[in-house]
Amino acid sequence: MILHSNHIATIQKLAFSQDEIVKVFKSAKQIKQFNDFISNSIDSIEVATDKLIKLANCKNIPFAYLFLPEFPKIENALPDFRADSRDFSPNLQSCIGASKKKQEWFRNYLIRNGYDKFLNGKEIKSNADIIREIKILIDFDSAKKKSKGERFIHIKQALESNNIIVQQSGMSQNQTQKPISITECRGYAIYDEYAPLIFINSNDSSINGKIFTLLHELAHILLKHSGVSSYDFGANEEYQCNEIAGEILIPTNEFTKQWNKNISLENNIKNISTYFNDTASPLAIATKALLTKLTNNDEYQEFKETFLASITKIKKKSGGDYYSNITAANSKNFAKSVIIDTLNGYETYKDAMDLLDIKNIKSFNTLAEKLEVR
Repeated sequence: MILHSNHIATIQKLAFSQDEIVKVFKSAKQIKQFNDFISNSIDSIEVATDKLIKLANCKNIPFAYLFLPEFPKIENALPDFRADSRDFSPNLQSCIGASKKKQEWFRNYLIRNGYDKFLNGKEIKSNADIIREIKILIDFDSAKKKSKGERFIHIKQALESNNIIVQQSGMSQNQTQKPISITECRGYAIYDEYAPLIFINSNDSSINGKIFTLLHELAHILLKHSGVSSYDFGANEEYQCNEIAGEILIPTNEFTKQWNKNISLENNIKNISTYFNDTASPLAIATKALLTKLTNNDEYQEFKETFLASITKIKKKSGGDYYSNITAANSKNFAKSVIIDTLNGYETYKDAMDLLDIKNIKSFNTLAEKLEVR
């Protein structure tokens, strides 16, 4: 099939990485031809249909889109609570789509096995009610006594034991070529009365940052919200969830007593972090300061931009263990449920591997062993 010059702009917007191009075309000659085409050095190129399909699969779109003179606008897969309201990237869209598929499966699993609805019979009318229920759900009194790493694991496991899917990943569907930038999405929530889901972007290098995001998204769930967050204040939902998460980690009465108006925002953050035994990230403390009007928006935004830039520059030491990453990306309780249903004949291996983003039976069986499912 032939791609012409009027298709170049559409393909350029998809921003294929060199890794993706090499993976699809493989031969040096074809790689050069495609690069020449998208850089406007040549007017047309002939590409085999199977390679076009592979290109489209890299961005999770129909391959026919490559032939359109203009890339069609795709409705965002979830409400957008972010202030800038940019269109979701293809990577984020596909990640949300995969989350919804997991959630639908888990919802049916819970109903079939006789589980009650999430927070069945609880009346939640105010922020105080939400804060109380969150503290119960995460066993907060025990969590705050633990170290940062243990605290995050404790909260995550507590939520999973209440049938909340908690996904932690920095990419879509376990594909390294589909990263999700922390500047685009820190997390999202998808409410369901049986199987609520929270996604945490693991590209946040701060453990306390992940804890704040987890509490922020959990507040969305208790408010029965679904949407993508980034801690902005453009939407009432974000303001309310920031307020709730901040009140849990750093209660206002104690916070305001520790604030020193005669020193800088950065120094206040250091002092307050020490006072609260490092339970909140610097950004969470800055957010609390803005909510309580102890700093202004300009000072807050300047600090936020600097802080986010600093954590995105931190290099990870390694990619981590494959099976630990798969478990975190799926949520342990969800992964175990899929495996159990498959081994008991309720689910096909093909569909199970698709749900878990696993490519072969060997990996499926190894994951089952790691999770002690037999």
